[in-house]
Amino acid sequence: MQWDYPWGFKSPLSHLSLKKELIVSKSKVIKKEKKKEWLVSLTIEISKEDFNKKVDELARKYAKSIQLPGFRKGKVPPSILMKKYGDSIKDEAFNELLDQTYKDTLSEEKITPIAVGNITDVNLESLKYTAEIEVMPEINIEKYKGLEVEYKPFEYNEEFLNSEIEYLRKSNGEYVPVDRAANEGDLLVIDMRAEDSNGKTIKEFTMENFAITLGDGYIFSELEKALIGNKAGSIVDVETIIPADYKDSKLANKTAKFKITIKEVKTLLLPNLDDDFAKDMGYKDIEDLKKNIKENLENKAKEEEKNEKENKLFGKIIEENPFELPQSLIREEARYMTSYFHKREKDQAKLAELEKLYQPMAEMYLKNDIIIDKVAEKEKIEPTEEEIAAEIKEYAEKMKMEIEKARELLEKDGSIASIKSKLIRKKVVDFLFENNKFVPMKEEKKKTNESKSDNKKGKNENKKEKIKEEKKDV
Repeated sequence: MQWDYPWGFKSPLSHLSLKKELIVSKSKVIKKEKKKEWLVSLTIEISKEDFNKKVDELARKYAKSIQLPGFRKGKVPPSILMKKYGDSIKDEAFNELLDQTYKDTLSEEKITPIAVGNITDVNLESLKYTAEIEVMPEINIEKYKGLEVEYKPFEYNEEFLNSEIEYLRKSNGEYVPVDRAANEGDLLVIDMRAEDSNGKTIKEFTMENFAITLGDGYIFSELEKALIGNKAGSIVDVETIIPADYKDSKLANKTAKFKITIKEVKTLLLPNLDDDFAKDMGYKDIEDLKKNIKENLENKAKEEEKNEKENKLFGKIIEENPFELPQSLIREEARYMTSYFHKREKDQAKLAELEKLYQPMAEMYLKNDIIIDKVAEKEKIEPTEEEIAAEIKEYAEKMKMEIEKARELLEKDGSIASIKSKLIRKKVVDFLFENNKFVPMKEEKKKTNESKSDNKKGKNENKKEKIKEEKKDV
């Protein structure tokens, strides 16, 4: 609904400049309902006396300024004016009183909205309307100490080391031509063209000297399967239906005939795992390389376990202290996340879809922030001046400037508040870690959860793909 003109149009008299007479509202709330902890619904009735007075006021004032055939300017009787413009004048009167009574009612009811109210059920006959208002709910976080929190441990093992070394070898490998049939993992250089069912060339699928790695999913799976087992020089014809979720909706679900010429088949030649390879990577020898990778993996496992504990801890606190948040807050946070992570996206439909996908994450972040604030308030957790000074010093050293200059700059752009928030968050998390018990998840339960996670994985795959923007080229 438009606030200025609820019925979607201006009064034909609204171009006239008129002084407005202040009417002390006699409206009343005839129904008040708390639909949710964060949503209040008010049904408001505008006083008939106020409405008639406002209509009369507008008619008299417009009559002094308007000119109609047969009357001199300013001499049109209000009764004549009402016959011609009565509906518009009544609409305008109701609109003005709606705006005034809405604000007055919020003040009288001591309601502080966090977003623009939603006006519904507007009835000009009964002079009633309904306002749905989002408010910040009263949130009490009482149970946040002495909790038992189950978490999934992250442990380093030799498989991680071997996988990381294999990744390094592949990253530093070299593709060399081979005279054999293509297998999964091979790199192919191809020419490709496609036609629709009418024999018209599909430009999106026409390319030359295009390099693909079989198994990476850069082309449709049916095309990959057809290419496996063919040598350089082969021409492969494939007819397939373009997937329903293809990025170009005009091509989705359409039949396409592909003609693919394999120009080269290459295989990845891996470097030997020896001291020479380690030296190329910047290490003394192969043992030094393995030691460094192992330390990095162990540190990564510790960091992932800490994140796992933190996520499970906040989840447990929310479980023990359930509360809901206004939808407008969640939408706004999701909108911010979308604009931050997808700065280059211009498609409004795509952005709207991404905002919906981010809403669960946005809600979690907002709830975690509220828990941080509530615990900090209850436990009187604040950063010390020394801690703030240390952060400023670190920033100054990083930016290669004097400490006082850095402080002045940070105070000017409001970053000191961000530094304080960051320190409070760290101190609250440390406090919560110290005052709650973490219990490693039992192996049987871990396997059950992993099984459930795998089942959900398929359902959530599309969401993750869209958020990560892992789009296929073909």
